[in-house]
Amino acid sequence: MNRLLVGLTLLLSSAIIYGSTLISAAVYSENQKGFGWSSSYGLFGTAIREVGTVPIIISILTAITGLVFIVWTLRKK
Repeated sequence: MNRLLVGLTLLLSSAIIYGSTLISAAVYSENQKGFGWSSSYGLFGTAIREVGTVPIIISILTAITGLVFIVWTLRKK
């Protein structure tokens, strides 16, 4: 049961990190409207690159770790 709670906590924190990154990129893209964005990525894609891909990578790794803990707990039962 302890590993299940750890897995759920990691999954929830991953969703919070990912959501925060998307919200900050949306706010940042509003300030870029006239200048400074690449046409190949678009306005929002450029904002994601500027805010950083590191939080998204951390979020993905945390989600995978959380899912591993959840699956590991459910397989033992």
